[in-house]
Formats: sequence, structure tokens, C-alpha cells
Amino acid sequence: MEQNLTNKEIKLRKSKLFARLALAAKQAKESGGKPFVFHFLTTLRCNCDCESCLWKDNSAKNELTLEEIKRIYMEAKKVGFFVSILWGGEPTLRKDITDIIKFAKQKARFAYIGMVTNGFLLPKQISEYGDDLDLILLSLDSPVREEHDKIRALPGLYDNIMKSVEIMKKDYPLISLQFSFSISKYNIHRVDEMIALGDRLEIPIAFNVINTIRHYSNGDIDEKGELSATDQEISDAFSRILEAKKNKSHVLNSEMYLKHFIGGKKSYRCHARKVFMFVNSNGDIEDCLQLDKPIANLRETSVREAMNLPQFQQFLKDTENCDSCNSPTMIDTSYVWEDWSLITKSGGISFG
Repeated sequence: MEQNLTNKEIKLRKSKLFARLALAAKQAKESGGKPFVFHFLTTLRCNCDCESCLWKDNSAKNELTLEEIKRIYMEAKKVGFFVSILWGGEPTLRKDITDIIKFAKQKARFAYIGMVTNGFLLPKQISEYGDDLDLILLSLDSPVREEHDKIRALPGLYDNIMKSVEIMKKDYPLISLQFSFSISKYNIHRVDEMIALGDRLEIPIAFNVINTIRHYSNGDIDEKGELSATDQEISDAFSRILEAKKNKSHVLNSEMYLKHFIGGKKSYRCHARKVFMFVNSNGDIEDCLQLDKPIANLRETSVREAMNLPQFQQFLKDTENCDSCNSPTMIDTSYVWEDWSLITKSGGISFG
């Protein structure tokens, strides 16, 4: 725990780390696209039951073992990965989540470890691995307790998120703590109240439009389209979010992301997979263009071998022609890939 650091010391440490991330991204582009962020979907199990979720399964179906995960992380580090984001499902449901985080940070020596979580188990767990995390992205879909718990179908979740915020602000100031607000028809009316909550708690909020389109080898499927807010509702909300950001509210989104949806979603050329490699809980390297046909499985193929496969190299090229993702991660990364100055411009990409 780093409880006695001044705000100046915290900002300095974070800025040094972010500078390293920015340099790695620049080097990835100069190399033509060599992913360095290891996105690991640790489990499909979740204690929530969100209607809009595209990933939950709630069964421990063929999950990688801890020993397999350790080997994969060591292989990933050797080929140049040094950032890892853990997500799911709900990663904190894995009984070995502490071992995974500590191994990635202390043994594989990844420079930056983040976790996306609903926060329900954090108050009990954070002391086990808080010192080894650089980022926690807390899913918060309403500033209203009862509404958030209803959307997530988990009573008591909102209160546990607020407990987590209190603990991390006090005991883990070096962790970049962020809220993720997934916009759907159920919560778009809460955008302004959410901004006010972020300002009150001094926690930046990443607003993102839920993904609904999924790609398979036999065609595309709009799996959750009926849950989306309308284009006009999103445009109006993002105009207000942009104005709040310009007025110094705690909005994490870049101006380019917000403008991407104002007046209707714009097309873009995806470059995100040149930065991120997505690995599923069973070891599959995800092919987001045909989700039913993974590129390789890391139980059977090493990370180095997988990245040298012709189909992996072709995948990186083919994804340039897709713009279905609504995630700020994917869209911001793609914009920055084409205009490096956005990493430093006011209103450009932010690491929080």
C-alpha cells in the first residue's frame, strides 16, 4: 500500500508509466503492428446477469489452469507483451485470480496490469492483489443504487462498488480507478447524473455504447440490437458529455470518441488488433471477424508460433475493413494509429 504519497508524487509516477505505454504504442506502429497488450478473458462465469452482455456463460467451461496461464504469460512477455488487461465474465470469481495477477506482475514482470470488474468482491479481495494492479475499471451502469443493481441483477452491487472506491482511494492511490458506463436504452437517461457522480467522487468515467454486432464465419448477427439506445439519443447524450468534458468534468473519453457518435456513428479503419491480442478463457486467440473459428489455441501453440501464423498476420490486415465495434478502446486506438499527435493533443486519448 502506498498511503503516504502526495498527489504530486502519484501524478509523477503515473505519468512516467503512461509515457512508457505511449512509447510502446509508437514502436508497435513503426514495426508495422506487433501487439503488446495481452487481453485475457479469464472466465466466462459471472455473478451478474446483464441482459446486454455478449460474453457471460456462467460455467467453468474448459478454463485454462493456473499453470497453463503462467506458461502463456511467460511466452507473451518473451515476444514483447508487457501490458495485460484481465476481464470476463467476472475475473474475481476465479479462485486463483490473486495468483494470476501476482505472477503476471512479479514473475512475468508485465509493466502494467489492469482489471475490468463489476466490483462486487473487491472489498474482500483488494488487499490480496491491490499492490500489483495499475488499473481497475469498475462497471457502473447507473448512479442510482436500485437501478444499477437491477440492470446487473445483483443486489448489493452498488454498495460494494462504493466500498471499493473508498478502500482504493485510501489504500491504493497509485491504481488508476475508472468507471465504465455502458450505454443502453435502460440507462441513457442517467448520463448527466453519472457525470455529476464522477465529479463528486473525482473518478473519470468512460462512456461506451454497447456492442451488438457479432461476426461469425457464416455471417453477422445483431445479437442485442433491441437493447441499444437510438442514434439520436446517443448523439444528444454525447454532445452533453463533450460539453461536460470541455468544462473539466471527470470524463475519460477522448473528444474524438465522443464526436465519433455525434450526428450518427462514423466509419473508421480498425487498427486495434495490431495493439491488442484477445485470448479467451480456454486459450483461444480470438478472431473477432469469425468468432466461431479462433486463430489458434495457446494450449497447443506457443504465443510466438501463433503470432507467426499466416492466418494471424492476415487477420491483422483484414480487421482494417471492419468498423462495427463501439468500444472507446478500439476506436481511440484506431484514430491514434493514423494520427500519432492525438496521444498528446488536448482532448485526445487519455489513460486516466
